[in-house]
Amino acid sequence: MKKNVIFLCFVWLLSLSAIASDAVGGIEFAHVSWSEAVAKAKAEKKLIFIDFYTQWCGPCMNMAQEVFVLPTVGNYYNTHFVNLKIDAETGEGKELAQKYGVKSYPTYAFIDPLTQELVHRSSSRQSGEAFIKTAANALNPKTRSPYLMAEFEKGNKERAFLINYIEYMKSIYRQDDVRKAFDLLISTGASLDQADIWNLYVNSINGPSNPYLLQVSEKYDHFVRLYGKEAVDKKLAAETTYMPLAELDKLCDFKGKKFNRDMIEINSVLRNKDYATAITRIDALIADPATDRQQLIDRLKFMVRGGISESSPAEWSKKCLEYLQFIAYNSAERRDPYIHQEYASALEQYLRLTSSKADFPKSVLTAPTTGKSAYTMRPDNLKAKPIKKK
Repeated sequence: MKKNVIFLCFVWLLSLSAIASDAVGGIEFAHVSWSEAVAKAKAEKKLIFIDFYTQWCGPCMNMAQEVFVLPTVGNYYNTHFVNLKIDAETGEGKELAQKYGVKSYPTYAFIDPLTQELVHRSSSRQSGEAFIKTAANALNPKTRSPYLMAEFEKGNKERAFLINYIEYMKSIYRQDDVRKAFDLLISTGASLDQADIWNLYVNSINGPSNPYLLQVSEKYDHFVRLYGKEAVDKKLAAETTYMPLAELDKLCDFKGKKFNRDMIEINSVLRNKDYATAITRIDALIADPATDRQQLIDRLKFMVRGGISESSPAEWSKKCLEYLQFIAYNSAERRDPYIHQEYASALEQYLRLTSSKADFPKSVLTAPTTGKSAYTMRPDNLKAKPIKKK
């Protein structure tokens, strides 16, 4: 009897969980024809949102699995739009994709049902926050893409307009247009000294090839007083990740400069196939307790990707397997499947290339000597359960 009660309670909890999940779900897509969607949107006085996707589009699947399911995203889109998912390569989707000029995937189209004209367009992989901003822009005539494009062509230099234009171009990865508009904004009197312009710079202007990075370096203390050392250092470190060493050395000192310099030098010796030097430098960084481990992991995983192959020297292949193990064991992103898949693939590939168990890195056959000693999905900040004393 006791077992039955426990089982019924378990079933009841599962049903409550399912109800709660439905209540806070993501975007609700209508499974209707185009004419039915138009009629529904007219009746509800809403715009139509279309996610144009294809079966082979990776970013499309990522958005469907990671963003469309978010409760905050679902709440916003369900409130303001009639939502459709349309395969641009099958059935009615082919005609609609052609009608609305869909040329890349995913494309997000917002349609006025009264005229059936496109009022806003966006694209690419976006975060949940950015995707909600995309929807908000579709609801405001002054932030819709056709308006922004037309006004920029007319030469509109108003501050608020240019900020909206830059944010939109950034959202669809039109970096050249972002830079052009940002330069225009600065020429009208805007300055990095102004908080909204600084935030726009931080979020929109990337890479070392611009005068603003040099400005931040030359007036480092000034910007630290305005925005704090952590924020300024973070921006300088982010934009000097792959900067030529001669240019990096001209900049002021900031947190992350030495690490970037070390990684740039390691990349350089790897390009010259000086694997022994690269191994020595990487091992030193791993062993150094002052190294930011997650920062090192984020950079190291790109260095060793593809390092295990018939064309790679045996010692470098062996070390790449060891580094991939280090990444899989120690990455803070425990739920990122790619780090585990890459480690598993590396082990499989190494097995194919190796004839003897003795050729495996010692850390693979025993406990690693650096970082975590066990391969586990347990979060770093989860403390161990206390052992009760008898």
